[in-house]
Amino acid sequence: MYRLSNSLPYLLARVGIRMGDLFVQVVRKEGLTLPMYRVLAALAEQARPLRLVELSTLTSADLSTLSRLVADMHKTGLVSRERPANDQRSLQVELTDAGRELYDRFMPVAAYYEEVATGTLAKKEAAALKAVLGALYENLDRIEAEIESGEIEKLIKPKQAQTKERPPEKSRPRTARGTST
Repeated sequence: MYRLSNSLPYLLARVGIRMGDLFVQVVRKEGLTLPMYRVLAALAEQARPLRLVELSTLTSADLSTLSRLVADMHKTGLVSRERPANDQRSLQVELTDAGRELYDRFMPVAAYYEEVATGTLAKKEAAALKAVLGALYENLDRIEAEIESGEIEKLIKPKQAQTKERPPEKSRPRTARGTST
């Protein structure tokens, strides 16, 4: 039987939320949020300016939320943003020196959290776990396609008809106009 407490999405979310909450306890002292750190990390790892849509994919952040976040990070000097001459509708985001410095300061903390979380696993097991998680993420493309096509609706059980019987209505004498007395 499917149980929430033993389901893969629940267990993954539980680990991710807990690690994120613990990480925020450290980075918030510098005014960072977890989504901000993810933006810094994504930009640092790519080592090139990223379009907002690319950054959204890498950070799993909603595009409109990310747009506001990047605007805030631009105001604080952590990222630069500009529109390329060949595409005025696109926005490219890049780390500033201050953003790079902040990322470099907290990256060892993120690495340490991962080391502690995977501490009982052998290095090969940790690598295999990461590979499996990557494959699971890719497998979700199928569900997305099934949602978009309406195919997933076949799995939803139909609503059951109301089976409770209503008590019979009492008959009331009616007046000549059809109203009850």
